[in-house]
Order: sequence, then structure tokens, then C-alpha cells
Amino acid sequence: MERPTTESSVREWLVFRPGLSRIFSRHDVDLCHDADQTVADVCLARHIDSQTMLAELTAAARPRGGELGADWSTTPLGELSQHIVEVHHAFYESELPRLAGLIETVVATYAAVYPELQELEQAFGNFCSHFKRHLVREQQELFPAIGRLDRAEPQPASFNGIATLINSLERDHELADAELRRIRDLTHGFAAPSDACQTYHAMLDGLWELEMHLHQNVYEEDEFLFPRAIRREVAP
Repeated sequence: MERPTTESSVREWLVFRPGLSRIFSRHDVDLCHDADQTVADVCLARHIDSQTMLAELTAAARPRGGELGADWSTTPLGELSQHIVEVHHAFYESELPRLAGLIETVVATYAAVYPELQELEQAFGNFCSHFKRHLVREQQELFPAIGRLDRAEPQPASFNGIATLINSLERDHELADAELRRIRDLTHGFAAPSDACQTYHAMLDGLWELEMHLHQNVYEEDEFLFPRAIRREVAP
């Protein structure tokens, strides 16, 4: 499929790469009402430079290389922790509120026809509530403890040990995975109904990418960060 241009419609860009809904939403483009307008016309109406928009869309549309399987076995623990914050935590901080807004819109429009959407909204809310606490614990407890390990500094007397903390964080991973499986079931494997609008498609694409992103994040932590930190604590 050829890459769309500024004379292509918003809908054509979203068919090309559903994830581009993030770019349009950032510029307050209505994914449904503006779907059949060209990007050039949308930019003109919103006083946006069309070439700037085209550059953003083109950059975001480039295929991204997957990291799953990457070897993090020799990366310094502090550097790996920083990578997780800058890549994964930053993704959640921007994406979870965006997805909540999309889900709210879809529920308001379609719940009368698809009542399972109300369960979806609740399941996503549960996931966010639990997972945000997990992210805070990593940033405020785990990563500082790993930093002290790297610097060969003593842990606070009240600290119960990295292994104990990681055991709890791994249970968080299991809970998050179960909640995302529930979301997958409620969306029938992220499959859109025949009457779904562009906002509905953007919601499903975002939920799918959230699941994929979490799998990558958990892989890096469970396979590399966590076991290496535990070994380092026992034998600095």
C-alpha cells in the first residue's frame, strides 16, 4: 500500500497505520467527524502547517524494530532502569489517559448496542488503577534501590530487600497480564464490529499496542532487570 499524502483523507492515513490516531488526536482532529477530510484541509482549518503534519505522520508511520529478544544481560542495571522509565513508563503516562478518553467516547456511542463495552471500561479502569501503583513503586522504591546497589551504598534500615520487593512486583505483572487478557476477551481479540467508527478502531489499536508494550516491558524486567538485581544484592 502506497504511503498517503496531504491530499489523502484522515481515514486513508488511519487505514495505512491505525496508530497514527495519536498524531491526529494531538492536533485535536476528530477521528470520526474529520475522517473524510484531506490532511491538507484539516491543517488549513486548524492553522497547522501541512508539511509539519506530514513529517509527523511519516515519522510515526515508519515500522519500528521490535526489541523482544534483545540481550540486556550486560547493560548496567542503572542504565536498564533508566531505559524502562524513559521508554515504557513514558509510554504509559501518555497512552493510558488517551485510551481512557477513547474508551469513554466509544462507550457513550456504542454501549446500547454492545453492552460489553461498559465491562471494558471498568476492566481498563481496574488495570490503570493497579498498574499506576506498580509504576510508582518501581520509580520510588525499586529503581532507587538498584541505584544504591550500583553505587555500593547501603540500603535504608527499613528496606526489606530487593528480592522481597521484586517478588511483589512480579505478582503485579501477573495481575496486569490477567487484566489485559480480560480486555482482549471483551474486545473479541481487538476485532472491530462492522459499524465501528474511526474512534472505535483507534481504541482497539491502542489497546492492542498497550498489550504488546507491556509484554516487552515485562520481558525486560522479568528476564534481565529483576534476576540480575537479586544476584547483585546477594553477591555485590
